[in-house]
Amino acid sequence: MEKQQLTEVVSFRISPQLLARLDKLAKSEMRSRGNMIMAQLNRSMAGIDIVTRRLEWLVSTLHEEEQRNPDSPQAEYWRGALHDTKWLLRVFCGQQVGEEVLARVRQKTRLPMPHVVGLDHDGNRYGFDSDAG
Repeated sequence: MEKQQLTEVVSFRISPQLLARLDKLAKSEMRSRGNMIMAQLNRSMAGIDIVTRRLEWLVSTLHEEEQRNPDSPQAEYWRGALHDTKWLLRVFCGQQVGEEVLARVRQKTRLPMPHVVGLDHDGNRYGFDSDAG
């Protein structure tokens, strides 16, 4: 196995409350604080890749369903799943990372981002989705 090159990371300041939570997580996984931070960073990067693949699949699936019937229960289900996945991406990774991921999804799928405005009770859609397109 090839030896992995590592870089030392500069220290940073966090609140005592956050540090206590991090230490509790580290203890439950039997890791040192530094190793826990490294594990969380690795998980975050892997998580972005997983969410990106999920978004690619959702965009393709929703486009296919919209071709058949844009207001079907299935389309509404996939629309909701797409909305939730985009929201969680931004919650965990931030607005800018979310925008970058959506741009990569558009590029890879070669499809516009479907809108996620759901059907209202009267069968109409009200609102605006700034990600659509």
